[in-house]
Amino acid sequence: MARFWETQLIRPIWLHDGSWLATLGDCGRVLLHRFAEGEKGPELDNALKALIGAAEAGRPEDIAFAERQVRLFFEVRALL
Repeated sequence: MARFWETQLIRPIWLHDGSWLATLGDCGRVLLHRFAEGEKGPELDNALKALIGAAEAGRPEDIAFAERQVRLFFEVRALL
């Protein structure tokens, strides 16, 4: 079971709509609520897998990797 969902990102992720993501859990909720229906693709899959891995392990390098994957997803969707 993932224990580290409330772990802070290295740098918060600010979106064009003014919202921001500060934790692994914030990222997961936004990805699942806003994009899980219809917005399929490798970037979303990679971001979700990285988030789950980071939330399970809690290691700084996993958190940094997950943050990069989430940023990449939002950059591809032009939302950053």
